[in-house]
Amino acid sequence: MTDLALPGSSTPRTQRLLSVFGLVAVLASALVGGNFLGARERLWGSESPEARPTAASREAGELAEAAPTQTTAPAQNQSVLKSQPWWQGLTKLQGNGTTTTTPFTVSQDALQWRAKWSCETGRLRVRVPGQPRPIIDAACPGADTGYGVRKGAVALEVTADGPWTLTVDQQVDVPLIEPPLPAMSAPDTRLVFTGSLYRIDQVGTGTVNIYQTADGRHLLRLDSFFVTANIDLELRFSPLEAPRTTEQYMNAPSVWVAPLDVTTGSLNFTIPPDVNPARYRSLVVWCPIIDSAYSAATLRQP
Repeated sequence: MTDLALPGSSTPRTQRLLSVFGLVAVLASALVGGNFLGARERLWGSESPEARPTAASREAGELAEAAPTQTTAPAQNQSVLKSQPWWQGLTKLQGNGTTTTTPFTVSQDALQWRAKWSCETGRLRVRVPGQPRPIIDAACPGADTGYGVRKGAVALEVTADGPWTLTVDQQVDVPLIEPPLPAMSAPDTRLVFTGSLYRIDQVGTGTVNIYQTADGRHLLRLDSFFVTANIDLELRFSPLEAPRTTEQYMNAPSVWVAPLDVTTGSLNFTIPPDVNPARYRSLVVWCPIIDSAYSAATLRQP
C-alpha cells in the first residue's frame, strides 16, 4: 500500500530522516558541549586560559640582574589570572652617535614595549629592523617615548648626531609575585596592622600587612592580592573602620598611600613618611577616574 500524505505534511520517510538528523544533532551537541576528547577546544579554543609564568620583579632583562628580589622570587609560579597591564623594566641603553644596540629580549607574553628617549643635539632616529617606520624620529634636544611590538630579541638601529639614552620597558598583564622586602623580616621590624580585603563596588581579595621598621618607616604588603582591573587605581587610608559604600568612603577624609598599577599578585609598597597608618582604620582601593571605592580592608592590630 502506498504511503499517502496530505499536501504540506511530511511523509513517513521524511519524518524518519528528520528524526535521524535530530538524533545526530543531539549527539553532536553532547560531544561538543561535554568537550569529549577535546572536541570543543579544537573547534573554538579553550574557555580557560593557559597558565603563564608570573613576574618575579618589576625589572626584567638586564635590569633584573641588579634587582636583589629577582634571585629569591618564585619564578616557577604559574597563574591563569591577569593584571591590569603594567610596565616592566627591560634595559637602559646609551650612546653617542650612530650605532646598532646590543639586543634585548621582549617576552612573548608582552603586549608591547616602549623606549623612553632623550637626546642632546642634532636629530635622533631609531628603527626596528624590518619595520618600515622608525619608532623615534625627532629633533634634539628633546625627550619622549616611542613604541614597538616585535617580540623576542630586538636590536635597535640608532642614527644620532650626539649623546642619547633609551630606557626600554615591556608592558605585561601577568601577576607580579614579589618576595617580601628584606626590611620586613629584620629583627627590629614589627607587624603593626593586618587585614583582609572585602568587596565594595568591585571584587577585592587578599591580605594586607603593615610593618614598622626600627627607623620608623612604614612598609605595606599585599599578599595573594586580586582586584578588578582598571587604570589609575590607587591605595588610600581611610579613618572609617569598615566603609561599605563609595558614598560612605567619600564622606570621610582619606590620604593617598601609593599608585596601584598591578592588580594581581603579592606586592610591596613604601608608605610616604608623612603618613602615619595609626591615624587610620582601613585601607581602600580607590578608582579616581570614576569615583568608586573598589575594595577595602579593616586594619587591626595583630
